Amino acid sequence: MITTFGGGVGAGKFLEGLYSEVKNKQLNIIVNTADDIDIYGVRVSPDVDSILYWLSGMVDKKKGWGIKGDTFNHLKNKNPKDAWFNLGDKDLEENIRKMSFINQGHSLQEAIDKQRRKLRINKAKIFPMTNQNVETFIGTKNLRIHFQEYLIKYKMKPKIEKVVFKNIRKSFPANGIIKKIKESKLIIFCPSNPIISINPILSVPGIRKAVMNSKAIKVAISPIVGGKAFKGPVLSFMRAKNFSPSVSGVASFYKNIIDYMMLDTTDIRHVENIKSLKIKPIINNIKMSKKTVSIAMSKKILRLVNEKG
Repeated sequence: MITTFGGGVGAGKFLEGLYSEVKNKQLNIIVNTADDIDIYGVRVSPDVDSILYWLSGMVDKKKGWGIKGDTFNHLKNKNPKDAWFNLGDKDLEENIRKMSFINQGHSLQEAIDKQRRKLRINKAKIFPMTNQNVETFIGTKNLRIHFQEYLIKYKMKPKIEKVVFKNIRKSFPANGIIKKIKESKLIIFCPSNPIISINPILSVPGIRKAVMNSKAIKVAISPIVGGKAFKGPVLSFMRAKNFSPSVSGVASFYKNIIDYMMLDTTDIRHVENIKSLKIKPIINNIKMSKKTVSIAMSKKILRLVNEKG
């Protein structure tokens, strides 16, 4: 059994390749929900939706998110000041269906599973990190804003002074997560933002402890290649939390958590730093311009389990 943690475009690209390499129902995907937001009358889970769209083949690969061929007609009827969140018409329909199911008394987890089955993602189970509402807020010199506002409305320009996961301490792991972690032979941290995609999951009470106690082989994939992030504000968030905005900084974040770290061939200079943290480096092309790259990455990581026996 394999359990992965992540969210965002990097996770989607990697999981597309991993999904094609795993056997039926062998894969568990635990997704960040701390960047969820209530908007346009629905609660949107951007990271969950991205994973669903990547694994179902619906994703707009040019953008890395959303549904290919989607339109944005519903935004034309709104005040431009209120239409800052780019949710397409088809995407909105998916979220309305999910919200309707939740309003009938079902959990977010149950709604996601129903959506997964509808999209025929049969080889994996997809879990929100929690069924409780958790939201990421960014503190700047003059503002306290939701992460999505920081990302889209403010275009990541204000300097980050504080990152808060609202309600995280009151949350509980989604049903079955702890058991899946315990039973896994391999745990993979996708190439996602460590601070705002991975850390929220590990901050849900009980999850970090379960990972630390797990006997699984633990591997993280760097979301940084050649000093640049795959997507989004990885570097600025690393700086805000006093980590070097580099592959070495990512390794420092995962210190005492992982056994291996996969990094790109262009980042060999970080190998000794990684080794000094008692993490074994795996060097591979991780520039996921094609699905074949994420498949090759997956095969190399899966081989670790076979070698261990």
